[in-house]
Amino acid sequence: MRRMRWLIDLLVVAVAAGLAFGAWSLWGPAATPLAIKGQVKAVQPLQLTAVGDSLTHGVGDDSNNGGYVGLIKNDLESTGNYNVTTSNFGVTGDTSSQIQKRVDKQPKLQAAVKKANIITVTVGGNDLMHVLQKHLLSLSDKDVATGSAQFQKRLSKLLKTFRQLNPTAPIYVFGIYNPFYVYFPKLTAMTTSVKTWNAGTQQTVNQFKQAYYVDIDSVLTKGTNTQVTDKKTKASLASAMSDDSSNPLIFTEDHFHPNNAGYALMTSQLWQKMQQTKQTWE
Repeated sequence: MRRMRWLIDLLVVAVAAGLAFGAWSLWGPAATPLAIKGQVKAVQPLQLTAVGDSLTHGVGDDSNNGGYVGLIKNDLESTGNYNVTTSNFGVTGDTSSQIQKRVDKQPKLQAAVKKANIITVTVGGNDLMHVLQKHLLSLSDKDVATGSAQFQKRLSKLLKTFRQLNPTAPIYVFGIYNPFYVYFPKLTAMTTSVKTWNAGTQQTVNQFKQAYYVDIDSVLTKGTNTQVTDKKTKASLASAMSDDSSNPLIFTEDHFHPNNAGYALMTSQLWQKMQQTKQTWE
């Protein structure tokens, strides 16, 4: 009898609890989601299209990582905010005219520019070298000024073509540097030529909306700015600096292109400019 009463009491409690839960579900306050701090936002896909000469191709990068193109991809992805796809259209030896021809004629390159969130360009070094080779020891300020003026017209045409293909993506245009400064510091004609060339390039770039000039002359020419953090790059830099007659940022096999340390500093300059103009590509 007592066992029967105990079972009846248990059943009554269970029914009451069920009714209470049902009433709470129907008429009780609605549940609110928890606000979890530190949530990570969705990773943003980015397409970076690089166009240019040997500096875009990555000549001198013995890690085969594509020079600054591979490094800027790493910088972006290391933030944890971006998934970056790169397209590298760098061809060694190309002048501005040759780059223009490729942009005009190559559908794959055009498609990559169209879908780019970020466009980078290295151009002008080979154009200046052609002027220097043409005049050799007779080089004058007038020759450089004339060559620069002609180059700026070609650069302007190239940037207009990019803008026709892609009206909104920011365009980052690298300046040029003097790889011979350490070997010939008294050859002022070369230093003056580079400064004239870069000043003209900066003026041309500034005429275009969301186009930005990236200075590399100040960090590569004299080989004295060695603030790099990557361990492998530091080792490469230390090895190069053991030779007092060389620029520790220039590839020792050709004494012309950046080495790993040089590309690291080149990338650092680009990254700083991209951080300053983040609203144009994020």
